[in-house]
Amino acid sequence: MITLNTNTPQSNINFQAKFLHSEDLKKVVDYAVEKGKFEKLNTARKNIDSAHLTTRLKLDILQNQNGKNIVRFSTFKPKKNTSVPYSLNEYELVKTTDYVNNKKENPLKFTFEKIIKLSNNAPHNNMYKNIVNSK
Repeated sequence: MITLNTNTPQSNINFQAKFLHSEDLKKVVDYAVEKGKFEKLNTARKNIDSAHLTTRLKLDILQNQNGKNIVRFSTFKPKKNTSVPYSLNEYELVKTTDYVNNKKENPLKFTFEKIIKLSNNAPHNNMYKNIVNSK
């Protein structure tokens, strides 16, 4: 009889429906799994994915010259001549939106909270409209 250990910290969870893959996004997902908050993050992803099906988001965690953490959401939309985009080359960068953390806080926690906030009442909240509905 073979038993599988399902309590491993390593995750192979697919979290790319609306988000493009990035190492920073993977770190946030791993943080959520480690803290037992993955279900909350997955629900947030589903809420974000509920509208604007062709829009993709890329998440980056940066640091400014003052040492403050920044969460950057980059919005990508399909190029005009593309009917069904299959690769990143068929998308164009439309907008980047930065959120600066003014507190001394874990950058992964700050990013996790921003994703949750982005998903609250999506697509009707102002943060969602600012990032995803950008023209």
